[in-house]
Amino acid sequence: MRAAQRIAALDIGGTKIKACVFEGGTPSQKSECDTAANEGAAAVLARAAALIRTFGPFDAIGVSTAGQVDPNNGVIRYANENLPGYTGMDVKGYFEAQFQRPAAVLNDVCAAALGEGTRGAAAGVRDYICLTYGTGIGGGVVLDGQLYYGTGPSAGGMLGGLILHPEDLDPQDPFAGTYERYASATALRTAASGLDPALTNGHAIFQRLDEPEVRTVVNAWLDQVAAGAVSLIHVFNIPCVVLGGGVMEQPYAIQGAQARIEKLLIPGFRGVRVVGAALGNMAGLYGAAQQVCKTEFGVDLE
Repeated sequence: MRAAQRIAALDIGGTKIKACVFEGGTPSQKSECDTAANEGAAAVLARAAALIRTFGPFDAIGVSTAGQVDPNNGVIRYANENLPGYTGMDVKGYFEAQFQRPAAVLNDVCAAALGEGTRGAAAGVRDYICLTYGTGIGGGVVLDGQLYYGTGPSAGGMLGGLILHPEDLDPQDPFAGTYERYASATALRTAASGLDPALTNGHAIFQRLDEPEVRTVVNAWLDQVAAGAVSLIHVFNIPCVVLGGGVMEQPYAIQGAQARIEKLLIPGFRGVRVVGAALGNMAGLYGAAQQVCKTEFGVDLE
């Protein structure tokens, strides 16, 4: 791939669509717009296409998107009600038809994981896990520099579905007892708002850590974060774990998670590097660009 090749990258989320161009591995011409998902999936894709059309000519398109993505053909296997009509959309085919350029499409959590290994907190590491704590818990597994999807019917693993509390399993609730039920940012907000209804976001919660009751809630949540992360480290035996999501930008959160994970690890696993995500909301764009560079040109994002 010649050094001057241009890669258009998109990150399609439930509320915003972000875009940029990578040239020589450096992002430029950053742009974004509202997703306006209520207008339907076709309108969302048209809006995304309009964003990158303003960038001028490019050689390939990398797309990070919400929803479960079939990594083989870029079709959305499943998307929830936040993106109505998105299930079944051929996102790869759409962008290739629009621009007559090759495209690669991957789930946003997988894209963020790949991005962190491309230019972020896991740069230079071949085997790692990236966990994102938000409404739920998303995660991507990278082994030997490649995203690991598994071979089942779902598009990638569901790390937030790890069973953390089997005593709470409920056949009527598929998320009962799971990691994300106890360790997501939603779980923290729910617990904190039980103390004070004003504690509805991470910033407000961490601003009041000097209050013993609030600190107790945060510490209990960090115990859950660490328990799930340690289980995944023991299973995959990887040298690095990246913890992301807005809540992990709080020093007390990332430092507390790091200390707890190290303490809980079986001695033979200690020394695993636990780091906070470094790319913020650019991670998915980096990952999407990296994916299309690898699949279409056989090289890393330069």
